[in-house]
Amino acid sequence: MKIGTKRISRNASHLYPQKQAGFSLIEVLVSTIVLSIGLIGIASLQAVSLSNNQSSYMRSQATALAYDLADRMRSNVASATSSMYDPGLMSLASGCNSTSGCTPQQMAQNDLSEWDATLGTHLPMGEGFVCRDSTPNDGADAANPACDGNGTQFVVKIWWDDNRDGVITTGAINNERFVISYQL
Repeated sequence: MKIGTKRISRNASHLYPQKQAGFSLIEVLVSTIVLSIGLIGIASLQAVSLSNNQSSYMRSQATALAYDLADRMRSNVASATSSMYDPGLMSLASGCNSTSGCTPQQMAQNDLSEWDATLGTHLPMGEGFVCRDSTPNDGADAANPACDGNGTQFVVKIWWDDNRDGVITTGAINNERFVISYQL
């Protein structure tokens, strides 16, 4: 036995304070806030994506409807070139959907009437106009389509309420209008 010497144990943890283990409340709160901001960003990204998807769907509908009227006019060229596809003349003709048939003028009026009804069904506040126009990319709505009646091109113009705010927006960048030009 030795006198005056202390025996030091191998485990000297009682001499030094222990390090903290686990998370503090502030760390948990900070990570919760960061996670919340990320989830809000993902939710807003999803909302924008849904809005753009709906807008794309409406533009596709407008495209299909414009080409539908163009095809109807191509199948009735005599009436189209005689200005019978005037939206002011549209009316349903009962004989056009039966075996008795109808005149080319009645067919044009019936085509426009059916097309106009389809616009209102497939597009919110959907309205359209067909005319001859040398400057097709103008016009505020079907009440003011800005058709000049010049040229050999027929133009189908369609407007709708893309953002569903109750107003069809017109301006330099108009996401609520679709226009096609074609010759018969």
